[in-house]
Amino acid sequence: MERTDQDTDAIRSLRMRDVSALFESSTFPLTTETVLEEFGNVEIEYPRGSEPLRAILERSGHETYESQNILELAILNGVRRDAVGRPRYSDRGDERNETLDRPIQSF
Repeated sequence: MERTDQDTDAIRSLRMRDVSALFESSTFPLTTETVLEEFGNVEIEYPRGSEPLRAILERSGHETYESQNILELAILNGVRRDAVGRPRYSDRGDERNETLDRPIQSF
């Protein structure tokens, strides 16, 4: 879901899962500088907070993104830990540990 600034119709915030829609009409390659000029005011929302797109991309350094997938990967790699849930948590169920011959449970 996106929220827009009613005065400028500019996107002000965007949920993490909707990031790909932000760049659908962009022409690649794009530099970090170009992305920030156009989308630097976007706030990426996480389940427990948010962060400016500018901060995320500045952490990854100044690059040229050859495709939308590469840019999205840079954003996913640059988000804070709290954007992706609990560290080392998996909801995929129990796995067997062959060396201990017992299930490993995720909590």
